[in-house]
Amino acid sequence: MNTPPLQSEATNELYEMLSPQLRGELARFEQVRIVPAGTHLISCGVPPEHLVIVNAGKVEITLNCSSRHAASLGYSGAGKVFGMRALVSGELPEVDVTCMESCSITTVPRDVFLALLKNNPQAYFAVAKVLSSDLQIADRILRGNTRRGTLRPRPRPAKTV
Repeated sequence: MNTPPLQSEATNELYEMLSPQLRGELARFEQVRIVPAGTHLISCGVPPEHLVIVNAGKVEITLNCSSRHAASLGYSGAGKVFGMRALVSGELPEVDVTCMESCSITTVPRDVFLALLKNNPQAYFAVAKVLSSDLQIADRILRGNTRRGTLRPRPRPAKTV
């Protein structure tokens, strides 16, 4: 199914901060498609091949790497960008992102996204803002789960003199 690309409007948290010129550069390489419920957009421990933007639909973010029991971190939808931290840092994703319903997504190939950043250093500011926002959300989730007792903070090491 073919839907219009995102270049004409800033419709997600990353593109809102990029210039129209940079959005246009990315738009040439975007692939927009509909994926079914159950599709893994990002998998824990697997290097992403694309930047993934959710255009429509609902996804669940789960922490699933170190145990057989997944912990849901929450749900997200239209406008959310996934895979950026792993693409920029080279680290493997630490979460799974799974479609809870049919979703419209846009993907931008890893090499295209990284080349855009390399050739347009001002784009790093947009990336930093999105990653900072994600960190704030993760902090709120962690603090909320810690208060409810679903996550327990690590004990502090004893002081040595």
